[in-house]
Amino acid sequence: MPGGLADVVAIGAGDLHRLAVKSDGSVVAWGSDLFGQATVPQKAINVVAVAGGGEHSLAVPADDAVTA
Repeated sequence: MPGGLADVVAIGAGDLHRLAVKSDGSVVAWGSDLFGQATVPQKAINVVAVAGGGEHSLAVPADDAVTA
């Protein structure tokens, strides 16, 4: 887990990566990034929920426009 991770309000996990949503709506990801699953897109802001799969990640922002 990344150091300094605080104010987490939601978590998600894939096979080899993990995701956390912070209280400010930002997303932190760590673990395997072989398929880009732990790379957080710049447009992933105001996120309220995350989910991870085998080789992908999903983020749901407050406006309900899912980002993959």
